[in-house]
Amino acid sequence: MSKKQSNEDLDYKEGVAIYNEWTRWNKKLEKMGMHGTDYYIKKVEQLETKVKRLEAKLKTKGKK
Repeated sequence: MSKKQSNEDLDYKEGVAIYNEWTRWNKKLEKMGMHGTDYYIKKVEQLETKVKRLEAKLKTKGKK
């Protein structure tokens, strides 16, 4: 047997690593009380409020 791993073995290991990272992230979100798309909905809401705040800041800066 050669010491080099085949591309299939490397792809498999990479896929397993990505899956394990994904499951860890999901467990972290569940501990925060978020399920499914809750995290992304919350992130979008935060970004929308940030945009509104920055737009208001630009309007006041433009009037000066």
